[in-house]
Amino acid sequence: MAELSKFIGDGADKKVKLHDLRNTIRQAEEGELQDILKGVETELFEQRTQALMQQISNPMRIRQLKKLVARIHGELGARKLNQTA
Repeated sequence: MAELSKFIGDGADKKVKLHDLRNTIRQAEEGELQDILKGVETELFEQRTQALMQQISNPMRIRQLKKLVARIHGELGARKLNQTA
């Protein structure tokens, strides 16, 4: 599975630039995107669970993960449309 820090950052000072993120997602293969999506959705579930128990250290991480899920779904949908066209 690909490292999520390359897509989101590690929460400290390391931030991922938006254009770098878009390029990385566009250049990834479909299988790799599926693996990343599975890992992100798992982490998102864990973060939401921690938020419910008020044990979350970085509440903005949930927002970042949701946006990453949407970006990956968008890229997968665009690829599917390009295949059928």
